[in-house]
Amino acid sequence: MSQLLLLTSPPASGKTFWIHSLAEVVPEKVLVISPLRALADECRKNWNERINVMTPEEWLVKKSAAEIVIFDEFHLLSYWGNTFRPVLWEVFVSLSLEAKLVIGLTATLSELILEEAQLLNCYFDEIIWADHGNQTLKWKPQSYVCVSKNLMTRILFQQDIQGTGLIFCRYREEVLAWEKRLTSFGFRTWSCLGGEAAEFGKRVSSEAPPDFIVATTVLSHGVNLPTITRVFLMYPVGNIDFWIQMIARGGRRGEVFDVFALEHPHGLRWSRGKNLMRILILELRLFISVLLNQLEQCFLKE
Repeated sequence: MSQLLLLTSPPASGKTFWIHSLAEVVPEKVLVISPLRALADECRKNWNERINVMTPEEWLVKKSAAEIVIFDEFHLLSYWGNTFRPVLWEVFVSLSLEAKLVIGLTATLSELILEEAQLLNCYFDEIIWADHGNQTLKWKPQSYVCVSKNLMTRILFQQDIQGTGLIFCRYREEVLAWEKRLTSFGFRTWSCLGGEAAEFGKRVSSEAPPDFIVATTVLSHGVNLPTITRVFLMYPVGNIDFWIQMIARGGRRGEVFDVFALEHPHGLRWSRGKNLMRILILELRLFISVLLNQLEQCFLKE
C-alpha cells in the first residue's frame, strides 16, 4: 500500500516548479495526471523526459506505471469526478493501487473534499495533509467591488481600457453573447469554452493580448493567460474554491488588479463603507465619461 500526501498552497505559488524540483532529486520516474489538457500539453513542452504528464483519458490508453504519481488540481476529483467526468476517480484509484506515493496538489481543499479524501484510507497506509496556504490568495486584488448587474455592464462598456479584462460567465451561451456584444462595440474580445483551452493557449502565445477574455470556469484552473488587470464575475459563484480559482487569474505575477463581482468576497477583508465609496467613485467617473463624450459630439457637429 502507498501513502497519500495532500499538498495545499495558494494559486501562483509555484506548485509546478515544485513538481519539476521533485523530479530532479528523486530516482523514481514521476507521473503527473492533469485534468486539464492545455496544461498537460504545456508541461510536456517545458519539462524534461523524467516527468511523464498525461490527462486521465491519455493514461487509460497508455497505462503508464510510476512509483510517484502527482494529481494536479486535486479538488477536481470531487467537483468533476463526482459529476460529468467519473474517469478522474477511475484513474486515481487504479494508480493509487500501484504507486508508492500519491501526491494531490491543489490551492483549494474544502472540508467536504477533505472528508472525502479521508474515506480513501482503504487504499493508503497513511494520509498526510501538508497545508502551506489552503483557500487563500497569494496576490490579493487592489480592490474588490460588489456591484449591481446594471453597474457591471456600464463599467464594461464605458471604462478606459487598460490591460486585459477577464469575464467569467456561468453558461456557454452567455460567453458567446458577451463576446458578440463587446466585439460590436469595437473591443478586441476572445472567448473560451470547455474543450477549447488548448487552442486558446496557442492563441495567447502567438497574438497580442485582447481587451477582454470571456469564458466559463474552463479558464479558472491553471491555463496560461496574458496579464489580467480586471476580473469580472458575472454571476454569484457561491463556492469558495471556484471563487478563489477565478480571482487568482488576476495578478498572476504580482501585478495590480481589480475585481468586480455580484457577491461579497469569501474571506477577504472587506468593508461595506469602502465598497459604497468605490461605487460612488465609479458612478462619478462614468458620469464624467458620458458628459465628455456628449461635449465632444457637440463640438464635432459645430
